[in-house]
Amino acid sequence: MTADLTRSLGAFARLLAFLGALACAFVAPGRAHGQTPIPAASDTLREIHLADGSVLIGRIEAVTGDRVTVVTQAGVRVELGREQIRSTAAVRVREGRVMREDPTGTRLFFAPTGRSLSAGEGYFGVYELFFPFLTYGVTDRFTIAAGTPVIPDAIGEFAYIAPKLTIIRGERLNVGTGVFAGFADGEMGGIAYGVGTWGDRDNAFTAGAGLAFGGGEFFDEPIVMLGGETRMGPQTKLITENYFVPGESGALVSGGIRFFGERISADAGVGGFLGGDGVGCCLPLVNFVYTFGRKR
Repeated sequence: MTADLTRSLGAFARLLAFLGALACAFVAPGRAHGQTPIPAASDTLREIHLADGSVLIGRIEAVTGDRVTVVTQAGVRVELGREQIRSTAAVRVREGRVMREDPTGTRLFFAPTGRSLSAGEGYFGVYELFFPFLTYGVTDRFTIAAGTPVIPDAIGEFAYIAPKLTIIRGERLNVGTGVFAGFADGEMGGIAYGVGTWGDRDNAFTAGAGLAFGGGEFFDEPIVMLGGETRMGPQTKLITENYFVPGESGALVSGGIRFFGERISADAGVGGFLGGDGVGCCLPLVNFVYTFGRKR
């Protein structure tokens, strides 16, 4: 291992420690004092998980001190102590079924969408079983991610950091810019990009473009990413993510399905290469993610 790579990995390890401490700083205080962040009263339908394991579907009518008043779908008014509420999440009900929100809507398989995490939210996951990563919302508009192989000696000595700034943050339009910077063998390379997502959390189109860099300079040809997501059921989505260079005949394509619950999501898909010389297939895509932080 070179001295430069040792320094790079050492800095990366310190970054992970910093992100972990930052996550604890946001998450731990509420737990330490037995306080769960409670949204303000609104007409938003919510899935409310209680400390005894039961679940209510309803709207928060009032929050007064440590008392929370909830009106269920059946019109029953329930008064709860703040300490009785473990978590809440915005949901929709369609044909009697709860439609959960995708907890990892800030990414497709690998590429980021234009969306951002809220401050204090984050997720830890594993790409392809051997590439763990951590993503954290430092603010409502600034997200940072980092990762490295779980077995570097077998897979290769590599680490990356990926900050992203969301410029437009809305219900149906989200636009951001960021950098994916990787470190290997004492060298740094990556891509600087912009990305936009049009649509809601159920059905959306994402397009991005970036310039790769390495050896202290940027490459001339841009890389374009086109992707999308569409809801299939209460806890499933179809995902696609595709890359090409304008003017070139080849493209990297992928598609698959995402399963998700309140905190956990899993991707199962396949990727390949389409080009003038034929088709390259198939690379399995398997990702697992656990979401943590200020779920409200």
